[in-house]
Amino acid sequence: MSRAIKQGELLVPQVEVSLPTKVLALWPVILPMLFAVLIEVWRLEAGRTKFLYEGTLTMLALICYVTASVLLVTNLFVKEGVLYKLGLATVALGYCFNLSGWMMRWIEAGEKEGWKEGINGAWRYFPLDNLYALTLGFCAGAALATLVIIRKPQYRFLGAMSLPILSAVLTLGIFLGNDIITLQPILDSYWRPIHVSIATVGYGVCLVSFGLAFAYLLKDGVRSEAIAIGSLLFGVLVYGWVGGKLEVALHQEYGLWLWSGDQPLEKMLGGERISMIRAVFPWVGWMMWVVLVVVLVALVLFVLDRLNNDEKARRWGWRFFRTAALVQGLVLLGVWYQFGNVNELLKDPVNHQAIFSERANHRFGNLLAEGQPGITEAQMVAASERWLRENASTLNVKVQSNPVELGSLVAVFVVLLLVAVFAWKRDDVVAAMPSLQTIDTLLYRSVSVAFPLLTMLLITGAVWANESWGRYWGWDSKEVGALVAWMAYAGFLHTRVAHGWRGRRSAYFALLGFALVIFTWLGVSFLLKGLHSYA
Repeated sequence: MSRAIKQGELLVPQVEVSLPTKVLALWPVILPMLFAVLIEVWRLEAGRTKFLYEGTLTMLALICYVTASVLLVTNLFVKEGVLYKLGLATVALGYCFNLSGWMMRWIEAGEKEGWKEGINGAWRYFPLDNLYALTLGFCAGAALATLVIIRKPQYRFLGAMSLPILSAVLTLGIFLGNDIITLQPILDSYWRPIHVSIATVGYGVCLVSFGLAFAYLLKDGVRSEAIAIGSLLFGVLVYGWVGGKLEVALHQEYGLWLWSGDQPLEKMLGGERISMIRAVFPWVGWMMWVVLVVVLVALVLFVLDRLNNDEKARRWGWRFFRTAALVQGLVLLGVWYQFGNVNELLKDPVNHQAIFSERANHRFGNLLAEGQPGITEAQMVAASERWLRENASTLNVKVQSNPVELGSLVAVFVVLLLVAVFAWKRDDVVAAMPSLQTIDTLLYRSVSVAFPLLTMLLITGAVWANESWGRYWGWDSKEVGALVAWMAYAGFLHTRVAHGWRGRRSAYFALLGFALVIFTWLGVSFLLKGLHSYA
């Protein structure tokens, strides 16, 4: 018998509660679902209108989630019941829009194809055709899990931890673009909606467990500087990746890959070398360079503080940290502003060359001159300039040009801002949380829900793979990522049940598990080749 069971962790006191009372307590979960169903029925009856389409509903969901994040974070510092009630209602409204928008893709996909009969009839169009649809489901699952917990006032703190992350995930999803993809016939299986629906709920619960693990570390007294170091390392990782690809740190340039009309440029050129040319966003690269330098300085100062308990280094570290968060916000505003500015320049036959760097022209000219021996560098640049001049009217930049990159920049801002706010009001945040034992128990229960869902995810995925590809397991990158994430949560439960681990060690396991879930959800799809690249 394990120590965890001996300590009575699984024993729950029995309280007699009437059925009507139980149902009434679930109103934040039940009402959004009912309204989402009504919206779908309305859409079927009224047809497509300015309001009744997925893009509008998803944007409304994002607005609600961001608003709820502000309300619930503020409620940690300002103990007003009205803030909690408004936050809870706003999360419920966001979940309603999120769920109805996700289901709206079902109707839109069917109408796009004329409701052709597949293996499963209307289930052929279940809204899990690509990574965007999976992200909508992921966010809906996370909102549902959050609502189930924060509907009890004593657990309101969780909303302040999970809603900002949820907002960042949905923002990245919007960057992916909401095009409806017709899946390959080989993937048309009734296991598809089962498998991916389990993924959306399971990943959503994992997000909630991450919020609980972060809350536990704050409550348990982990130093704010240690958390700041982790967030700064995340910023360095993101900027190291962006700078390594686009030479931001060396040349102070930043830009996005070009599109031709509504399709990526590589389709127009018949290849996959879109990175050969990109539009430069004026002065944004300089600001990103400033962020990177400030982040590195703050990181060094916090490390010095940990080594020498240097109060002066700690104080200046936080000043640089807050500066990094501020400048990162300006970077995002600059990127947003330059979308319109650059697209206007692209249409200008005289000045459009100003947004293309000489290096980009050289690489692109090399591409255009491929197979022509003896061509000089000047001829390469001239060929590039001539092609751009002739095709400038068809070119543009969009958020879909590199959604993961833009999403990573948003994530850096969210992480830096949250850590700065929580460190600034650390005592108020900790006071608003329940006891360590309560948070630890909630974390254990959330992982106990997530783990069987991830297990079913692997099983149903294997069955679907056998039906579509003729094998249960092929060590595909997505399969391996899902397995590694499952092993992390298995480790959480094993060490807790068999060895009595709890507290910080369990919280670190939960953080690791969610990081692996994020990599499986997003990183594998964009960074690694595999059979799941269709998503």
